[in-house]
Amino acid sequence: MIIALMITSMIVLSLFRFVSAHLTAIRVSTEIGEERDTLNAAVHYLQAQMDALPPIEDSTLSGQAFKFHGLESDEISWICPAGPGLLTTAASGDFKVTLAVQPVDERSTETELGLRRQPAPGNKASLNLNRGGAGGRYDWLPLIQPVAALEIRYFDPQDNSWKDAWKDASRRPPLLRLKLWKHAGDAPLEAMVRVPSAQLVR
Repeated sequence: MIIALMITSMIVLSLFRFVSAHLTAIRVSTEIGEERDTLNAAVHYLQAQMDALPPIEDSTLSGQAFKFHGLESDEISWICPAGPGLLTTAASGDFKVTLAVQPVDERSTETELGLRRQPAPGNKASLNLNRGGAGGRYDWLPLIQPVAALEIRYFDPQDNSWKDAWKDASRRPPLLRLKLWKHAGDAPLEAMVRVPSAQLVR
């Protein structure tokens, strides 16, 4: 009976370990899938905004390369009216929107992906400008937390190369290459975003 109990206990323990490991794998896989879906939503949002950009003379697109704690913390800015691009319907006029990664608050080392929203030149309306920086006061709308890093590259067809910043107001890059890291040690989500208005000429 003792031997039978020992064998039964070993079988039950083995089954418990198997089921526990299987459930853990499912949970981790689900969490990774949800994180990827969240990052993909940010990419889809940016693609929708690039699709909606008006002709070059009516809007600007620019990008800057930055680092925060040694990680890529790039930013891309464009001008858009109130509505889906601004993620609000209560504002009026045009606003400058910047997709960026920045600290959750002034004292935090954790960063999040969000939208920095400021009235465009000539727009006297305002949102709740709750934060400030070297570029003036702005409204911050968090999208994903945490996000460790964001890398944006701009394809320049004139010299067939990828640029880490875009400052040419007279034209736009036809392609953007994004890398998003949810956590610093993760493999990044990589995506390509088209800029259809880059094909338009003045």
